[in-house]
Amino acid sequence: MPERGYQLLQDTVERLLRRNATYHLTNILKKTHPADIAYLFKLLDDRSAHTVFKLLPDVDTAADVLSEMHPSFRNNFIQSLSTERLVEILSAMADDDAADLLASLSDEVRENILGLMSYKDTEEVSELLKYPEDSAGRIMTTDFLALPENMSAQEAVQEVRKASATEMVFYLYVVDEEKRLSGVVSLRQLVTASDETKLSKIMTSEVVKVHVTTDQEEAARRVSRYNILAVPVVDDNDILVGIITVDDVIDVLREEATEDILKMAGTSEEEISSFSVWRSVRVRLPWLFAAWIGGVAAIKIIGGFEGHFSEHIALFASLAAFIPVIMGMGGNIGTQSLSITVRGLATGRIDPKLLWKVVFKEIRVGLLLGIAYGFLLALVGWFLNKSVILGVAVGVAMCGNMTLAAVVGTFLPLIAVKLRIDPAVASGPFVTTSIDVLGVTLFFVTAALLILN
Repeated sequence: MPERGYQLLQDTVERLLRRNATYHLTNILKKTHPADIAYLFKLLDDRSAHTVFKLLPDVDTAADVLSEMHPSFRNNFIQSLSTERLVEILSAMADDDAADLLASLSDEVRENILGLMSYKDTEEVSELLKYPEDSAGRIMTTDFLALPENMSAQEAVQEVRKASATEMVFYLYVVDEEKRLSGVVSLRQLVTASDETKLSKIMTSEVVKVHVTTDQEEAARRVSRYNILAVPVVDDNDILVGIITVDDVIDVLREEATEDILKMAGTSEEEISSFSVWRSVRVRLPWLFAAWIGGVAAIKIIGGFEGHFSEHIALFASLAAFIPVIMGMGGNIGTQSLSITVRGLATGRIDPKLLWKVVFKEIRVGLLLGIAYGFLLALVGWFLNKSVILGVAVGVAMCGNMTLAAVVGTFLPLIAVKLRIDPAVASGPFVTTSIDVLGVTLFFVTAALLILN
């Protein structure tokens, strides 16, 4: 639904709520997709959102709406729902969505809800909750179609018809007598095979798969890399225990990308979902402290060079005027290199093993850009101060600082990966601080060497 459509839906729902026209409101909700209703709740105030939720046509719709809600919004929303209502909704949810919702609750509340749910509903959900957070096992669904190797194509077609409600029947997974994953058959392969053909004859034995403990980001990356709609999940014995479907992959990729971007900026998703000023301050404070330290260090460095220019105060003032542009250009190219490197590492397009190859490439990029902008700044320095030596000094400093910034922006996240630290966490303010301190040092050292000698 386009943004204008959401605005129209919000206005209509609020108008019907004011008139207490529940009959018309219920009819509108029946015709609205659960994903659109979930988005609508973010536009309504709390009281209106809960009133609308009570008017949802059935428990299946309520389950779909909760599944479509963003976790940060949903966690607050479900606090007002009764335990009995939650049990009813969770029983109608897909097992992976139910596990995701239960994982966000406190241990006490979770155990209480599981105790009220039937054994059939809790068996698979409890199994998913045993796997590590952010693992393939946590986001997989156990609702899939697995067929034995010796089954004929005709029999397999009959099984597909019986399993119309099963997720992702585009792929039929073939298992041996021990339930170990043997291969995969697409619907196209199945319907074009002769009726008597065994699945073992038409299946693809080289299956893209993941282990239950594989990180969810790696699982999503494999789905993206091989352009498949689902990836099977196996345990230590290669037994098929679930599948991860493309809708969950999209969610994982979006969440991981958002997390990396926010970490690079020195904040977190907690800020997006909160309007609390103090919470935002608490999240940003430690990250900005790194940048503050860098600024203080830069002040000390500039002060340390003041004595060397004691007989050239006017020259020192002229040099100081160029600090913002040199630091700004260094910060910009450092951020560019940082963004490319962190995203490349996250998507698997940059191999940490090729550290020096990546760094060497960025050295050349930074050097060429530095030469271009250093030459331009040298012309500006000469034009404004009528001093060739000052122009050369600021030009060389610009070139050196941009090259150094490109290296730092690339090197730090790669080293973080080597040390098994999230590269997004080890970047952002730390790169900015490093570039500021090293850049201002390089600038005044260059100026001192070229002008005072």
